[in-house]
Formats: sequence, structure tokens, C-alpha cells
Amino acid sequence: MDEVDKIILHQLQQIDASIEATDQLDSFTPEQVVRAVSSCLLEINPTMTELPRSLPGGAMAQRFSVATVLAERCKESGYRGDIGYQIFLYPNAVELRRLLMFLIERLPRERQNADSSGKAHTLNAREQLQREVRKKLSEQLKAPWVPQFCRAVANRQKQGCSCQSIEFKPHLNLNIPVANLAERSKEVQQYFEQLAPNLFQQVDSSSYDLIASVLHKNDLERWSDLVPTAVTIISAREEELPASPLLQVVDKLSENPEAATPTQQLEDKVQQLRAESEKLMGQRKALIASLEALKARESAAAGELDSIQGIIKLHERSCLVLADSAENVAKLEALLRATEAKRQTLTQQWQDYRSPLLTTLESLKSAKEAQQVQSVRTGIEELQQELLAKTQQHNELTLRSAKQTQLAPRKEYTRRIHEFIGNIRKQRDDIYKVLEDTRQMQKQLNVVAAQLERQFNYTDDLLFQSAKHDLHAKKAYKLLAQLHAHCSELVECVTNTGNVSKEIRELEVQIDGEKMKNVLTSLQQITGDINKFEQHIQELQSQIRTVENAITAA
Repeated sequence: MDEVDKIILHQLQQIDASIEATDQLDSFTPEQVVRAVSSCLLEINPTMTELPRSLPGGAMAQRFSVATVLAERCKESGYRGDIGYQIFLYPNAVELRRLLMFLIERLPRERQNADSSGKAHTLNAREQLQREVRKKLSEQLKAPWVPQFCRAVANRQKQGCSCQSIEFKPHLNLNIPVANLAERSKEVQQYFEQLAPNLFQQVDSSSYDLIASVLHKNDLERWSDLVPTAVTIISAREEELPASPLLQVVDKLSENPEAATPTQQLEDKVQQLRAESEKLMGQRKALIASLEALKARESAAAGELDSIQGIIKLHERSCLVLADSAENVAKLEALLRATEAKRQTLTQQWQDYRSPLLTTLESLKSAKEAQQVQSVRTGIEELQQELLAKTQQHNELTLRSAKQTQLAPRKEYTRRIHEFIGNIRKQRDDIYKVLEDTRQMQKQLNVVAAQLERQFNYTDDLLFQSAKHDLHAKKAYKLLAQLHAHCSELVECVTNTGNVSKEIRELEVQIDGEKMKNVLTSLQQITGDINKFEQHIQELQSQIRTVENAITAA
């Protein structure tokens, strides 16, 4: 059971790192049991978000309610064993092991594969956070998509508002360009490219909804044949919206086609503008080329100026030195002598400082080399001693292996397994034989009992007939009746003795099972909880008395 407990505890550590590591399930506290079971249930069914994660430390009623809720969730998950609040409040190693093994077997396959691939890896806080984020994203990805308009309606319904609070207010004079470019003229195309406002600009300047406006325009274009013109005119008058600039231009063109600008004039203007644009582009390129040349000349002049300035500074210094050559030469010689004297003093100081350092360095090098040589020698001696010991041990083991019989371990294990199997088969045959003997004995007992019953009945009839006329037969009849009664009592006593011995064996087995369940500790915990209940009831009674006294005093 220790190996099983280790496997269960390892799985629990992989599921929830906050569960304290223990050696056995016997040392599990009620708080740890609640934490482990709730973590397993959340892994099995992530929708159980309202599942209690810890055992409250307040009143016993809250603890009982939490334990009852967890027991019901375990039953809903498919647990068929006997489960109740007692497993969580008074944990028993056998029942707790059975429950945790069931929950671990019900874990998703992804969790089991992850646990088997990383058995020695424990989740830290960062990995726990990443797993929760991954789980949240997977839940959101699995959720159905809802449009933004419906989301707003749903949010308002959650806040207590009605979905009718969002007005469906379309822009009745929305201008949408035709998708077919071949049907447009050049003037209309130029207007759409340069002057016409887009959908967002048309809706943004007013208090209308873009989605409602597009849906209304689409419905008018699809069902324009079925919608009467009076409806669109009335709706436009109700809204009192100005007409679109494109519609005004189209209306003017349709009303006065002669005053419209000819296409040829527009083409001539376009050609003129294109020629002027090409001319300006050529001038622009020429100016850019000249500007680049001027920049290159400027950079070259700046470089020459920098070099000339360095030469000028050198000439200025040379002129200053040559202006009073004798005095300047004397100053330079004095400066050289002072520099040479300073250099000699610094050299002497460095030699004074360097000589002790060199001696120290040489002594350290010699000491280090001697220490290394000594360590190498000691290492060699230790290795020689170890080699001698290993050689002696190898010789002893060789002699011992030569003395022993050469048997392969696999054959020995196979022989033992066959012996175990043979013993098991022999015991099974003996059990079957005992059962067969018991059946045969029971049959013989039944046959003998039936024969005795028939003989008794026959003897009873004979003696009863003879007892009417013979006193000795009458006395024999009485003795026969007494003998039959005593024999029946003996048989009943033997049967009762067998039943009692069988019940004794069953009770011994039950006692062994109850001893494994730690009934004494559970009884002590139950007694402590009962005392807590009594204290809580006394506190409630004292509070009720104080309230009654306050009411009577008032």
C-alpha cells in the first residue's frame, strides 16, 4: 500500500502543487482531503466553478455542508461506493485510497499523459498561471461567436435593461458607390475619389447607426421594386435630411444636360495638366541634381577647411617658438632635464617597490609547486592503496564465485515462480477436494437422516401398536421418544456450534477490517465535534435568553 500511496500523492502533486507532500494517506488531514478531492473534480469537470476548495474553520454546520456537497459531486461523477461527509471530516485510509484512485482514473487522458511524461517535474506558480490562462483561452475559443450588437443587447439585459433601448435609426440618404467600375463615367469616378465622403464620415456627422444604415440601404436596393416611392419620400420628409452632393450633381446633370461640361474639354484640360506636371517633374529632377552637387562640394570644402586649420595651428606654434629661439631652447632643455630627473626618481621608486614583490612571488611559486607535488604524491599513494584493496576484493570474489554453483538469476526466479504456481494449484485442488468431500458428507448426512427418520417412524408405529397391550412395549415407546428428542437436541447443538464458529470467523475478519479503519481516532474526532455542537447550542441558547430578557425588559 505504500507504493500505491506514493503514486496517488505524486498524481495529486501534479494536479495541485499547494497540496502538502506526505508519505502516506493515513496522515491526511480533513483540509488536505477536501483540497485534493476538489482539485481532482475540477480537473475532471472544469465547469464546477462553485466547488468549495477548502474546509471552513468556523461552525460545524458549515463543515458538514461543505463535506456533503463534495460527496454529492463525487456521486455525480460516477463513484458507486459508500460516501458521505464522514470520509472528509473523519478520513479513513482505506476509503480515502479507494476514492482518490477512482478520481485519478477519471482524470482526462491529456492530464495523465502530461503526468507520465514529466513525473519528476512539479508545477511552480508561473506554470500554474500559464495552465489557467490556457484553460481560459480554450473555454473562450469553444464558446460560440456573438456579434457586437448582440453582445451589447446581452450586456444590457444582464444589467436589468431592455433590449428595446437600442434604437434602430438608419441613415435614409446613405451614399454607397456602385461596385461595377465600368458603369461609372470619369466625372463620377473623379467625384468618388476626391470629393465624396465615405460611409464612416456620412454616419459620424449625425447620430445614426452604421449597421442600421447599411442594412436599410441593402433592403432598399434588394426590394426597391416592391417598396412604393411614397414611403421613401415620407421617410425622407420625416428625417428632413439634406440630399447628398453626388445626388445633387446627378440631378443637375439630368435636369440640364446641355449645360454639362463636355468630355472633350475635360480631356484637353487633363492633357494640359499632364504636360505641365511632366515639365515640373523634369525641373524638379534638375534642381535635385544641382542640390546634390552643391552638397558634395560643401562636404569637400569642409574637409579641406579642417585640414588647413590643423596646418595653420602648427605654423602658428612654430612661429611663436622661432620668435625668441634662444630663450625657448633654454626652456625646452630645462624641461627635458626636469623630465629626465623625474623619470629616474620614478624608476628608483618602482625598483624599490618591485624587489620585495618579486621575492614574495618567487617564494609563493616555490611553495605552491611543493604543495602540488606533495598532493600528487599523496594522491598516488591513496590510489595505490585503493588499487591493492580492490585487487584483493576482486580475488576474494573470484574465489567465492568459483566455489558457488553457476546458476542464472533468471532461472532461479523462474523456478520460484513455478513453485508458487504449483503451490497455488495444489492449494486450489485441495480446496476443491475439501469442497467435494463436504458435499459428499452433506449428501451422506441427508441420506442417513432420511433413513433414521423412516426407521423411527416405522419403529414408532410398531411400538405404538404393541404398547396398547404390553406394558414393556409402552415403556420402550416412551424411551424411544426420549431418545429421539435427545438426539434431535444433540444434532441441533452441533449445528448451532458450527454456525457460531462460522460467525466467529466472520466477526474476526470484520474486526481486522475495522482495526485498519482507525475507528478509535474517528470516534475521538466525532466526540470532539459533538462537544463543539453542544457548546454552539449552549451559546445559541444564551443568546436567545439575552434577547428574551431584553424583550421582556423593553
